Amino acid sequence: MKLDGFGIFVKDMATMVRFYRDVLGFGIKEDENTSNVYLEKDGTLFFMILLCNK
Repeated sequence: MKLDGFGIFVKDMATMVRFYRDVLGFGIKEDENTSNVYLEKDGTLFFMILLCNK
């Protein structure tokens, strides 16, 4: 069984992008300044969605 992708909700997109890119080695698929960011590593797609506090 192979995991094709997964996603999480985040409160601080810039911090999370830096962690997944710089520490875990994910490649960025989209601009990190948006509310949705795609990252990829070893064929697995990772999706982060900015959680808005109201």
